[in-house]
Amino acid sequence: MNSGIYKKKKFWTKRRTRKLVLSGIFLVALLFYFIHAYRSMDRNSRVYANMGESKLPYLYVKMGDKRINPLHGFYQEMDGSSIRDSIAALPYDRELTLVADAEKFSVESAHYDIRSLDGSELIEKDGKAELEKSGKEIKIILPIQNLIQEGKEYQLRLSLDMGETSLHYYTRIILAKDKMAEEMLSLGEDFTRKSFSKSEARSLSTYLESDDTMDNSDLSHVNLHSSFQQITWGDTAMVMDGEPEISLKEINGIMGLVQVRYASKANDQNGHTRRFFNEDNFVMRYDSQRIYLMDFDRQSTEIFDGQSFRFSDKEILLGVDSPERVQAKYSDNKTFYAFSKGNALYRLNSEGMLTRIFSYLTEENDSFRGDFLSHGIRLMDVKTNGDVDFMVYGYISRGRHEGYTGIVFYTYDNSENTVVENFFLPLKENKEELEESMNRLSYHAGNKMFYLYYGGTVYGIDTNSFEVLTMASSLEKSELASSDGGQYLAYEEKNGESELSQTVVFRNLKSDKSQNIAEENKLFSVIGFIEDDLVLGVQSKEQGKEWNPQGEIPMEEIRIIGPDLKQKLSYKKENLYFSNFSIVGNQLRFDEYTHNENGYAYFGKDSVLSNKEELKENKLVPEAKQQGAFGKVYTLPLPGKNIEKISMQNPEKFSIEKAGSIELSQSKLTDKAVFYAYSLGHYRGNYQNMETAISAVYDDFGYILNEKQEILWNRTDRPSVIIGKPREDEVTDFIAQIPDLRSCIESNGGEILNLYGVNLNAALYYTSKGYPLMIRIDDNWELITGYNGSQITSYILGGSSSPNLMKKEDATARYDTVHNAFFAFLPKT
Repeated sequence: MNSGIYKKKKFWTKRRTRKLVLSGIFLVALLFYFIHAYRSMDRNSRVYANMGESKLPYLYVKMGDKRINPLHGFYQEMDGSSIRDSIAALPYDRELTLVADAEKFSVESAHYDIRSLDGSELIEKDGKAELEKSGKEIKIILPIQNLIQEGKEYQLRLSLDMGETSLHYYTRIILAKDKMAEEMLSLGEDFTRKSFSKSEARSLSTYLESDDTMDNSDLSHVNLHSSFQQITWGDTAMVMDGEPEISLKEINGIMGLVQVRYASKANDQNGHTRRFFNEDNFVMRYDSQRIYLMDFDRQSTEIFDGQSFRFSDKEILLGVDSPERVQAKYSDNKTFYAFSKGNALYRLNSEGMLTRIFSYLTEENDSFRGDFLSHGIRLMDVKTNGDVDFMVYGYISRGRHEGYTGIVFYTYDNSENTVVENFFLPLKENKEELEESMNRLSYHAGNKMFYLYYGGTVYGIDTNSFEVLTMASSLEKSELASSDGGQYLAYEEKNGESELSQTVVFRNLKSDKSQNIAEENKLFSVIGFIEDDLVLGVQSKEQGKEWNPQGEIPMEEIRIIGPDLKQKLSYKKENLYFSNFSIVGNQLRFDEYTHNENGYAYFGKDSVLSNKEELKENKLVPEAKQQGAFGKVYTLPLPGKNIEKISMQNPEKFSIEKAGSIELSQSKLTDKAVFYAYSLGHYRGNYQNMETAISAVYDDFGYILNEKQEILWNRTDRPSVIIGKPREDEVTDFIAQIPDLRSCIESNGGEILNLYGVNLNAALYYTSKGYPLMIRIDDNWELITGYNGSQITSYILGGSSSPNLMKKEDATARYDTVHNAFFAFLPKT
């Protein structure tokens, strides 16, 4: 009986087990089916967009029979500082003519406004432009009214009614000296064209200042100090490929800056065609007798095209370039790496498959357009599954965001061979301004959060939900810093009592954890990072409100702190204080000051060198080698050991299913004076004192602007000889305001500027503008009223009416004893 019952139970147990197993198999199969169906449905329903060709036409300024100043079209309204790309010199009848290709252009009407440079003042409103078709050109003629002053810059906004949409074009305009702009443009173009012929280029020899300061094996960077052989492309037999794009970038007083962008090509010793994009910048000074070429600078990039000859000997030949323009990064498992070259992004795997992930050039149309150089690519991450995160920023000249500036965040999906657009941030800054913000902070954390500093705010953006979080706001650029890899962020929390902070927030963006750095009776300033180590300035509360002659609050201590917030270095010196910091590689540089009852006094310069080894992470560094006539070229290693052949592919599609546009609200920053530095046609950054701003662009004959886009300093716009007046009554008024002066203040139709630390030659720019330089030395105010090539003229304020003449070298040594503590007045034009 018991045996039967046992057998019966066993039977039913087996049946239940079999049922459970079959049910489990069925559920797994069903689950697999739904997952597969979902993925198939996801692929089938995914929305795709073709990047395609550029659709928006250029407008060009017509000067004589030439087209110059290619202008981008915008769908968004831009700010003045973001469109400081070129300037049009008006003829004296003030009639400006713009042209476009008729076959690519259909416009119903055109209207324009003229504003002050900062956009705050409307000069001419809703002017109507005339449209005229002439052969293959459409002319847009602007009969500008007689409301603008000669020699003063204005902002021109042109709106075109295209039927269904409106398109905006922006440029600066100026009524300048007759023929000056035309002659400068002619010299720039002539120089570039002649450089391709050694016989024709002989006439250029008079401009050269060849010495041993330049690498004459490197075609990527050439200037007036290069050899004649190098300026004429060595032995490459280089030829221009198509017509150049020529722009008048600046015209200010007697200074002009001309830019020529163009493509070129040459064959190597094996007959392979090598193609290049080049940019020549010319700084000129105008004289009625001749034009002086003050500076010439050429930057060249060889285009990486994936041809088979570039893969050999276990390396990839990138070609001629600057290594700073190449980004390369491994995945953690070293199976993949991505690299950017010539504004294109590639990814290579260990099996030899090269994917051209992103490029505005196509195999069908690889002709040169200047907008190729108006965007940048930032490589964020290469994942172990082959996916690649990257950003494209600046002017978007292809695809669904064409006609906007901003940042597009993309992911290359390896499994689908598809580029997925995650989100777009429409921002009103150009490539170089966006790059400056991104250098402060742009980091994609593993938790799908993307962090960005922009407009004084640190944002956290969820890349899945597009939710935007404000992490911190009202932060000046100098009040925050991120580590080299972006994982660590430090920023100051203000308390209103001082420019310095009682608390510094240190945040690990990867782990999303933060800690506060604070200490009783101490104030802090974020200086920056050396690799992952935070550099802080420390000052006592009692002394944290007093500034030095340069307008900065010095620090009594420098601290270097690791990611674990453990102190690695405390740097102090008795009765010495530190300011004017800069980090170059692993070296921290700064000025030293003493302090007594009269305040701070300059003592000298010093530096601290970190002995920490540079973190390589997954970065790759291009290696240099010499290659025949092309000289210095760069290579990257192949990722696999046994790659015999490289295959190349393009992404199948661009997916916009996930894409969204995110508007960022900007917080208002404080009213600190900021100086904007430019040189060789490019924005170089903003600074909080004139010494560092001028130092950043002095060697390149650069110039400095204020927040209203007015030029505050220009190395080239200075006559060789000036005979001025002491103007003692006015100078006395200016000196009375100096105790309240930190960097600059407005006064009686101009600005008083603190030029502390600026060298004499640079400071004499202000003497040339009609007012003497002011400097206090030996208990007297000296007024520098004039100069020539070998000496300066000065007066003692309230002293003898007879001038003092000094040799320049003697004056330089004399004023250096007070660290060139100059003040100047710059009248408004």
